[in-house]
Amino acid sequence: MKSSAAWRWLGPRRETGPGAASGAQRGRIWDDMQPCPPLASTCGAHYAPAATASPAQPSWRATTLAEARPSRREGGRPSGEFFWIYAGLAASLILRLSLLNHRSGDFQAFLSKWYDLFAAHGRWGAFRVMAPRSVYPPLYMYLLSLSTLLPIPKLYAVKAISIFSDFAAAWFVWRILRRECRTERRAWAGLTAFLFLPTVVMNGALWGQCDVVYTGCFLASLFYLLEERPGAALVAFGLACCLKPQAVFWCPLLAGLLFSGRLSWKWLWIPPAVYVGCGLPAVAAGWSFSGMMTQMISYGKVAMAGLAFGAPNWYQWVPQKQSDVFWTIGVALTLMATALFVLWMREGPPEHLTRGQWLVSMATLSVLFPPFLLPWMHERYFFAADVLSVLYAVCLRRGGWAALLVQFASAFSYAPYLFQREPVPRWLLALCVLGAIGLVLRGLAAPWEWRSADER
Repeated sequence: MKSSAAWRWLGPRRETGPGAASGAQRGRIWDDMQPCPPLASTCGAHYAPAATASPAQPSWRATTLAEARPSRREGGRPSGEFFWIYAGLAASLILRLSLLNHRSGDFQAFLSKWYDLFAAHGRWGAFRVMAPRSVYPPLYMYLLSLSTLLPIPKLYAVKAISIFSDFAAAWFVWRILRRECRTERRAWAGLTAFLFLPTVVMNGALWGQCDVVYTGCFLASLFYLLEERPGAALVAFGLACCLKPQAVFWCPLLAGLLFSGRLSWKWLWIPPAVYVGCGLPAVAAGWSFSGMMTQMISYGKVAMAGLAFGAPNWYQWVPQKQSDVFWTIGVALTLMATALFVLWMREGPPEHLTRGQWLVSMATLSVLFPPFLLPWMHERYFFAADVLSVLYAVCLRRGGWAALLVQFASAFSYAPYLFQREPVPRWLLALCVLGAIGLVLRGLAAPWEWRSADER
């Protein structure tokens, strides 16, 4: 169902017709909802009567609005469940603060020097002395520039970007799970799992890397796809492109939606427009326009000698010296896998999965197979797969096994760089990632084994 006016593409989805929801029934903004009447059997019966849902295409509101607000004690005080929720949020922040003093090699070699350039030449003038091919895409550099305004040490200021982004991404994790789960308890469990995920904690608070920033844009894009707001979903993807070249991992999912007709081609101008718009301030500050436009490609070619850089992918099973043959095979495998992925998405959701479960599954697969097949991958390039696998585990009953394999492989692949130890051989970690891909594929094709987590 489409909006009647073009300017509503960024707003909440609206329905028209005889079965349209009205007033408090419309939208996903919980604060606008009224409590269920005492005699109503379920919230869903009050907000979305079953008579308004088409049997052929059930309304997502009939499922998601059946959730009830968490109970509160008399007098307005939060229940014990709320106490543990806020205690978990506070503990996740304390955990991150306890890791701030660690200085990684990436911080000393790159992030610290970029910060010093902004401090020495100004938040605007530093772009004149920076070569686009030697730094991250412009949006992250703007964030790093603004971090020099914080009255805290340089190390803390750089890591503050990632820590803030952890909680921003957690907000979209919560919104996705609250939408797809029938109980808020499961949504809170998924949110807590995300905040305490080893790779999420290590990547930002310990390492100082910013993979959570573009992954948060993936989560926002997925949420808006679930909400059928394609314009907002592609704006989020465009922002991801302005943060890291790894945004390309989201392309198989979007391509599948485009070629299956579930995403209109008329929205395709949005990501390039967002990228150009984000890059114009850097151009005005001194970057060349061509350098800004090719920044993602040129950055990926810097100091690339080898096949894999710590990533637990299939290159761990072949000689690690540079080989044009293996490089070509990896790229060819990625292109073929992407083509098969797009063709598979044309078939739509299988009967045993809801639309939301199908989108979460395909999004997880979209960020999982490219870093496994492509050359020149670092260990942290599986970060988006780490995060999406949490959603997969919560939305699908047996999805926890795939999430466990992905997290095991990613977390132990960090150890050689951060702690100078290799507790698990990388060739074995690559087998874990391959097993996770196989489990996700089986979950898409095996209805008798993969049921909704809420059907237990």
